[in-house]
Amino acid sequence: MPPVIRVALVGFGSIARTHLSALRALPVTRRLSVEPVVSVVVSERAAAIRDEVAALGVERVVATLDEALADPELQLFDVTTRNDQHATMGAAVLGAGRALYIEKPIGRTEEGALHLAGLAASANQVSQPGLVMRYEPMAVEARALVASGAIGEVLHGRIGIYHGSYLEPSRPISWRLRAETAGGGAMLDLGVHAIDLVRFIVGEVRVVRASARTIVSPRPGGGGSEVVDVDDWAWAELAMTSGEGEVTVEASRVALGAEGMPFELYGSAGSLVGELGSGQLVLRRFDGREAEYRTRAAGDALVLAVEQLRPPTRLSLGSFVDSHAASLHHCLLRVAGSDPAPGLAPSLADAATAEAIAHRIVAMGSAP
Repeated sequence: MPPVIRVALVGFGSIARTHLSALRALPVTRRLSVEPVVSVVVSERAAAIRDEVAALGVERVVATLDEALADPELQLFDVTTRNDQHATMGAAVLGAGRALYIEKPIGRTEEGALHLAGLAASANQVSQPGLVMRYEPMAVEARALVASGAIGEVLHGRIGIYHGSYLEPSRPISWRLRAETAGGGAMLDLGVHAIDLVRFIVGEVRVVRASARTIVSPRPGGGGSEVVDVDDWAWAELAMTSGEGEVTVEASRVALGAEGMPFELYGSAGSLVGELGSGQLVLRRFDGREAEYRTRAAGDALVLAVEQLRPPTRLSLGSFVDSHAASLHHCLLRVAGSDPAPGLAPSLADAATAEAIAHRIVAMGSAP
């Protein structure tokens, strides 16, 4: 029997349910070398959700993180609560000597994220943020192709993450639309994935130009209306620190009808164009040697690892859940003492860097 990793799910909102779905599905879709068991749900609404959680087969519901940390059998704490609770809860988990999986942003502020990343760097246990786009097959293939010189020197590109759900003016105010609780809007919520992918694929970057806007404000709430103080849309040009290339990142929660994740990189020898989540990445070279580079990339260690970490195509849960499943699968293996893909899992320092860039984009883009 594979070793059991007992998991505490901290929070029980929509992203927590995604994680629970992924953790439950992993042993069904693959023969695992570890067995994840979600033993506890931590929620401020413990009494309200107790029956639902029990029906899902989870042993216990507790109201506080401290109650869960008092259980020595819990090895991995998966923090999926509201953004303003991430840094404090993450620090408590690390301070208790437990492994930490934490949703982004890891801090409401740049300072909070950097502090938590510092704690993780000095801790002995596994920690990993939910920057799940690294586990998209197209992302690791693009990284391998760029590293092999398939498109030559990167000149320019674009990565966008577009949602449309916040365009509706009657959508009420929520914690995600308040800087005090969310820390930021579209760029911190969605754009950190694009920023992390740029760093993962082409290396370090700096912000050279940016724009950020709140499109719908005020919004209904509390019997009246409330001004939204986070961005609905933000854009930035990121300059590579090694080379002359620049990559645009864009995040929108008001792109109704254009939902998706376009990916484009253009280089001195060719291009990579695709849609993240679709798995379809097109390589074009002026000399026609695409097959040679694609064959080489297919044998890349991270490409092969992601293939094994994700549910197989015939048992796919959909790209969104598959990526979360792969990321959680990798974390579980690391907690068990085995890392099949060194260099793939993002660190909390990676998350803090992406979040610092996101905050910089919004500050620069909002300045008069």
